[in-house]
Amino acid sequence: MTVSIEIIRDGVFNLLSEMDRLGLIKVNTSTNNAAPGKKLSERFAGSLRLSEDEYETYKKALEESRNEWIRNIY
Repeated sequence: MTVSIEIIRDGVFNLLSEMDRLGLIKVNTSTNNAAPGKKLSERFAGSLRLSEDEYETYKKALEESRNEWIRNIY
């Protein structure tokens, strides 16, 4: 059986490594879980679970951030 997990707290990988050493599990550290040929927009669609207000705030902050790089700095 194969299960994919996301490590959230520091130190958990050490616990998993110890379980691997004891032969309880097999740790596969491969980070390339993407389906070949799938566009990033398809892979990450819906990743941000934001309310309408949070989404508008996010878009505004993103736009302000982008505008900061367009200004002249001479």
